[in-house]
Amino acid sequence: MKRLNWILLAVVVALPFAARAEVVEQPYHSILRSAWDNSLTVNPIDLFTGNLNIEYERALGTRVGLYGGINFLVMRGVLLRDTPNRFAIGPEAGVRIYLFGRAPGGIWIGPYVNAAYVRESNIGSTDLSRDNLALGAGGMAGINLLFGQFNLSLGAGAGYQDYGVLTTTQRLASSYGVTPRLRLALGAVF
Repeated sequence: MKRLNWILLAVVVALPFAARAEVVEQPYHSILRSAWDNSLTVNPIDLFTGNLNIEYERALGTRVGLYGGINFLVMRGVLLRDTPNRFAIGPEAGVRIYLFGRAPGGIWIGPYVNAAYVRESNIGSTDLSRDNLALGAGGMAGINLLFGQFNLSLGAGAGYQDYGVLTTTQRLASSYGVTPRLRLALGAVF
């Protein structure tokens, strides 16, 4: 009987240690805190400026996310009506610093840079087409709301865009300047 008591006592003492060794802490997930480190989104609201953006973001830590994507300039957009017809495609990269939440969910601010191949047509009164390299940079602020594995990203900012359009003697005024950035992106975290 004494032997059985010792065995039971050893099991009772060892049980909490064994249970603790098996517990794997799962990341906590909420509307501003992601249990996953990756996000894939599509931003159709930037069509107000003529852009469509597809982007992948990877959390580098709890407060920092690095993203890369591709931008398509497909039309003039309702906010930039007096610009010439342009088609552009190119990469964009940026960093998001999360002030609240856990990347890629929460309130963020961050810079971005982009480049693009641009074809501009109907410059002036002639039917000329020009191929150019566009460069841009700017900053945005926003919030990524997580509903399960779905991501709703809202944001706004501004950037400087240079479409590199030159005439023989001068630079076209509509080819560079500050442009608004809007974000209403939908996607998933994984």
